Amino acid sequence: MQRTVIAAVGSYLFSILGVIISISPSYGRIPEFLRDVAPILDKGGCSVAACHGKFGGRGGFQLSLLTLSPEDDYEPIVKGDKGRRVDLAHPEKSLFLLKPSGGVSHGGGERFPANSASYRTILSWLKAGAPFSDKDPRLTKLQVLPAKAELKGVGIPLQLKVVATYTDGSKRDVTGQAVYMSSNPGAIVVSDTGVVKGLHWGGGSVMARYLGVIAPGFITLAQAGKNTWPTIVNNNLIDRYIFNNLKSLNVLPSALSSDTEFLRRVTLDTLGRLPTSEEITAFIADHSPNKRTQKIDALLNDPGFADYRAMRLADLLRVNPRKIGYNSLSDRSAYLFYEWIWKSVTINQPWDRFTRDILTARGSIYQNGPAAFYRIERAPNDRMETIGQAFLGVRMACARCHKHPFDRWTTDNYWNFAAFCDKVAERPGRLQDEAVIVYAQEQKLINQSVNGKNKGKPAPPTYLGEKEPAPESKDMISDMADWIISHKNPFFARATINRLWSWYFGEGIINPVDDMRSTYPESVPGLLDALAGELINRKYDVKQIIRLILTSRTWQLSSLPNSSNLLDDRYFSRSYPRPMPAQVFLDMVNQATGAKETFSSYAERASAVQAAAPISNYFLDSFGQSHREYLADLNPKLEPNIVQTLHMINSSYIDNKIRGGGTMGESLKANPKEAGLIKALYLKTLSRPPTPAEIARETAIMGKAKDRNSAAQDLLWALVSSREFYFNH
Repeated sequence: MQRTVIAAVGSYLFSILGVIISISPSYGRIPEFLRDVAPILDKGGCSVAACHGKFGGRGGFQLSLLTLSPEDDYEPIVKGDKGRRVDLAHPEKSLFLLKPSGGVSHGGGERFPANSASYRTILSWLKAGAPFSDKDPRLTKLQVLPAKAELKGVGIPLQLKVVATYTDGSKRDVTGQAVYMSSNPGAIVVSDTGVVKGLHWGGGSVMARYLGVIAPGFITLAQAGKNTWPTIVNNNLIDRYIFNNLKSLNVLPSALSSDTEFLRRVTLDTLGRLPTSEEITAFIADHSPNKRTQKIDALLNDPGFADYRAMRLADLLRVNPRKIGYNSLSDRSAYLFYEWIWKSVTINQPWDRFTRDILTARGSIYQNGPAAFYRIERAPNDRMETIGQAFLGVRMACARCHKHPFDRWTTDNYWNFAAFCDKVAERPGRLQDEAVIVYAQEQKLINQSVNGKNKGKPAPPTYLGEKEPAPESKDMISDMADWIISHKNPFFARATINRLWSWYFGEGIINPVDDMRSTYPESVPGLLDALAGELINRKYDVKQIIRLILTSRTWQLSSLPNSSNLLDDRYFSRSYPRPMPAQVFLDMVNQATGAKETFSSYAERASAVQAAAPISNYFLDSFGQSHREYLADLNPKLEPNIVQTLHMINSSYIDNKIRGGGTMGESLKANPKEAGLIKALYLKTLSRPPTPAEIARETAIMGKAKDRNSAAQDLLWALVSSREFYFNH
């Protein structure tokens, strides 16, 4: 019996050696798991979330999502489920080969046919005994070639090449094994073989994924036809980058905005309110050549600037009593935090110092406002995610469990960076629910990834993107803060500029603004780095950067498109109409109608923009007020929806403001003639005089009305519920 077993084992080993020696000559060499087999799983869609690429996997077969960790996929294939997927004695009968090739029933269908190149590779690998060694070459670099390219015309193909470099120094053309994706499929499309075509002018990145690594190639397509480039005076470096890029795309910018368009936009963007009728009249009458720059300077020094910017920063930092605690004293903590933000803006505190003061804040949340930052999120990894999004422009959440599918972040990057935040602890104070933020050197965070190699081990504090842990010190939080605000940090200044830009243009130079991956293209090459350099050179004086933006011709362009830039949604060839934040919009309605509505017990700080915390108000909720629960919940809803529309045209809330607000009575009394009344209402709402056609139309309508007061109310209602009123053009 023993001899029989030994003989059987010997026969099996001999058969394995035999197939290794007699590898299929058509393949030419023994395939490797990492460089040959794993890419087939990704290319064939086996490792997508809907198939085997998730925790648990379909049919009990689990692969790393999108083959992001190919080294971890060998064991489930060869040894998982008692080894039933691989039959080394009869390789062609292995389920790992038969299911995807359609040899046996497979829930995922046929992924590659029998005798295809993928089939032959896997069969050769199985015949070789399914080898895999820690010494096998690993991927070190992935390149898409060309890295930048301009397509010659719509529909004209361009074949990309993807080159992989390995730890043994070898390079391979992996174009056929990579998986492709376009960041702008409306303009640029890519086939599964890496052939790029343009559908219309524009650009984007084409991303190639291979063995869990993403590499981009940046593709543009200029607009066809001949456009005569106008003579444009560049106000500053922003205009140089914007207009040079537009010229390369053969796209003409819109004309300069009118005085009224400029005044409305700049007042809303700096103070969060409409310009008054008196301000409009005075600005139109002013014929000095520098009046726009002078107006910008006046607005940036207006107290209302601090109110509006503090509101936006409070949204970003999620100043919300309910996030800080669940008692009446939580309001005190939130108000202290808001007040600290407001004072910082008022004194124009440099952004790097502002950031550092928040990150290093300690003490009682009832006494030190920014200390509440560490109460808004309690877990160290959640705090780290907030820091990443708010200050560095990166989203780390995906790397919590597995390698980020479309970025470079691994689970070690995630937990090692979060280890800094574990040095922040909370101790009870002497008052009810009082939290005292302290430094806790002794605390060590455990890597809690789902299947990372360092799962369950202490995570060494490591700066994001660095390979070596940070040196031990007496205050690792201060060290982290210093690293974050350092000009050598590749994220901080760029993220600051990108978010600022989005607040004044409605779009970031990279989108989304808090997800600035290397695979996401800059809409204007070089602009982000140039402005980041300006921010550093100006010692993080954010107000100077805002002034640079507002004084640029780019920001002052009209929102009216021309035939050349009608389809532009990312290159800033015109002003993009933007909905205002809900608090601003409500203040606009109250200002236009003359309604008195307060959101504070302090008369001098009673507007919605000045509120320290989210307001309980149906209008604000309908128009997208940020409740400061999540970092993604910062911007207003982009288009009017049915709830917003019905509220504006059919609610007693708006009707009462129109009927009972001061605008109606004052305008009727001051303007006995219809033309004057119409002009007054247009200035109050749309911040511009009506056109002759509008005066004629409204006069005719009001002339047919039985009651002048009701007709005027109807006009005011029509104006505040119009699209022109809602959007900042």
